Amino acid sequence: MTVYEPAYRRLIRLIRQDIKAGEYPPGSLLPSENRLIQIHGVGRETVRSALAVLRSTGEVVTIRGVGSQVRETFDRDDEPVTKGARIIARMPTDEEMRQLDMTPGVPLLVVERDGREVAVLPADRKALIVK
Repeated sequence: MTVYEPAYRRLIRLIRQDIKAGEYPPGSLLPSENRLIQIHGVGRETVRSALAVLRSTGEVVTIRGVGSQVRETFDRDDEPVTKGARIIARMPTDEEMRQLDMTPGVPLLVVERDGREVAVLPADRKALIVK
């Protein structure tokens, strides 16, 4: 039995495969919407839906007038967190994005201890280690 895969999901899978294979390394531009339509034989809405998902997961960044770019990857630094801390993932405010030099689509990790915020960390740059 064949399982149906929506066209935009198939396109996401193919773009991710190309990124992983090095076809589009970090920092490089993906083909334009028109070129993706031609390459994959899909409609504009399929391309836009796929790019929206890739943006929301932080895999690509779209710059108006430039195009969609594969996001740079960061080495994650270990961040010690004491046992019993509460960790919440949320999207950053515009101000937090500016202060932390964050890319759209990347969540924050908020560490709380005794009901107060003790750390606000970009999720793509930190690995939490419980001590």
